[in-house]
Amino acid sequence: MPDHDPRLDETPLRVGAVANLLDREANGTLTPEHKKVVAQAFRRSVKTIERWMDNARQHDGHYTPQPRTGLRLTPHIHDALARWCGSIAAAHRELLDNGHLNIPHQDGKTYSYATLRRVIQRELDPGHLAGLKGGEAARRRHDVHNTRLKGNRNDAWEGDHKTADVEVTLNNTIVRPVITWFVDCSSDGICGLAITPHAPSRDAILVALRAAILRDSHHGPFGGVPNLIRIDRGKDFLCSTVEDAIGYFDAERVDLPPRHPELKGTVEAINNAVTVMLFKGMLGYTSRPADTLHAQRRVAPGELLTFEEFSTRLLTWVHEWNHQHTIRRLNNRTPAQVWADDLTIIRDVPIEALHTFTLRAARKSHIIQGDGIHWDNRVYIADWMVGQAGKKAVVRYMPHHPHRIELTHPTTGRYLGPAYDETNKDPANPAAEAHHTAIRRAREREAEKLAKNLKKTRKSLKRRYGPVTTATAPAPIPAADAPPLKRSTAPPDIDRPLPPPTSSWSTRATPPPTKPTTDASEDEHAQP
Repeated sequence: MPDHDPRLDETPLRVGAVANLLDREANGTLTPEHKKVVAQAFRRSVKTIERWMDNARQHDGHYTPQPRTGLRLTPHIHDALARWCGSIAAAHRELLDNGHLNIPHQDGKTYSYATLRRVIQRELDPGHLAGLKGGEAARRRHDVHNTRLKGNRNDAWEGDHKTADVEVTLNNTIVRPVITWFVDCSSDGICGLAITPHAPSRDAILVALRAAILRDSHHGPFGGVPNLIRIDRGKDFLCSTVEDAIGYFDAERVDLPPRHPELKGTVEAINNAVTVMLFKGMLGYTSRPADTLHAQRRVAPGELLTFEEFSTRLLTWVHEWNHQHTIRRLNNRTPAQVWADDLTIIRDVPIEALHTFTLRAARKSHIIQGDGIHWDNRVYIADWMVGQAGKKAVVRYMPHHPHRIELTHPTTGRYLGPAYDETNKDPANPAAEAHHTAIRRAREREAEKLAKNLKKTRKSLKRRYGPVTTATAPAPIPAADAPPLKRSTAPPDIDRPLPPPTSSWSTRATPPPTKPTTDASEDEHAQP
């Protein structure tokens, strides 16, 4: 059975049908049979069709359904929701106390919590509601993002640090290792890594980069010189030594903005994969939930893995990831198979140069996912999906035209919008770039909207008091009566005419010319 209401929103069809009936009426060709045919099509009575026509006459010939009367999302409701950090129950209690949930024309009756929750979930996006609870970071988790082209091997790498969620021992000291690795974006292969028992430095980056570039029997088939490397703004990645080392091999370093892990999704996916596939099964896993009856028992140091044992298990997992683990995005192939099937020329570097370089620096309804709608082995995305991640939608499509699908609401049948195939996009198509720009701008608008609402809420929490002239306590001023705190932004009065000039004013445009100096002898002859 389908998990959604198969009905569609009939409003667009009603608009067209009523317009046709009104046109026939204006031309004098309307008969009762025409109304009967339309009523049968909509499974309504003729009187209902006539009411629709009366509605259109009252709205300049355009059928306009009247919204249902009931609770709407008002500024009072939104402010209370933001003040209680997205808690609908707490906001409902406050609104009841303030009388903002009274049902009009029904004395003593108020809207229930279920009604308020339904209105909020209908009129607020999941991302906005999450932002009220957890801020911008929580809102961003409901955004949708474009998926980059897979490209060819060594077109792009991504580098990152990953702090292992495992405690290990090193010289009788408990430490948490940090992994520095570089990943090929086309094959999802881990090209090289370095493991340190403490916070890494530029030395770990360069060792990992050297291991990533090398292609011998020890380092495996992955490697060579990439065209570009994407990194975040960690100070160790941004140091001049790493910049010079990358520049030596004519590779471009792309510095990504902070707190945007979606911009280096390949390495972030591997960071998550190693946690789920390896770290969670180890003793000393730091994020293991506590027992329901007792506090979590800390693993004794003698039971923890040593740093060497951890490194061995990690390297074994990396080999299995590269050569045995199949990935759905890669058509169920391993990274090594994808790498071998790619015939792109690899730029290798002699090991001697790398050695010196290392020494120098050291069907059903579908849920909108973070990258759009997954359907028929394709990914579809549109800018209106920003903030909608987590919602369900029904896919409607035209056979043999997979480049575009239409999405409707699973219960109301309301049309949500189109989505476009991002699986085989053409980067040279200007429309694709415009599509990506629209999604990025939609994300920026949502972030600005949340920031504006949160700022407004903070201002409403500040209490202000009126001035006093005696030794009494000042009285608080209601927020609605408080004068604004903004400075006047009126422009200066530059159009006021100047007074007429007086005799003391100088009207000379330029200073008088200066007489040239003369010799004393010439002055004597010039005198009588």
